Amino acid sequence: MRIEVRQQGGFGGLRPPPLVVDTARLDARTAGEIERLAETLPPGNEPGRGADLMRYDVQIDDRCATFFEPDVPAPVRRLLALARDAGRSA
Repeated sequence: MRIEVRQQGGFGGLRPPPLVVDTARLDARTAGEIERLAETLPPGNEPGRGADLMRYDVQIDDRCATFFEPDVPAPVRRLLALARDAGRSA
């Protein structure tokens, strides 16, 4: 499963390069958790009120959803954290 996360927003309009994770390259436990969370990815949410809110565009294979702080659901936060960790170790 291929997961791509694009992050933007925050103070100064932060826009780091996209994070791409291929679960085929991860250990079985991490890959399984990421895939389980990815399969239940909600459709996204609308931007909340406030300035400089972080935005996460999550693409999983051919599906895409956008999430805005501070209303990112807990399972999506876990998916983002696992993807970041996997990206650091790649």
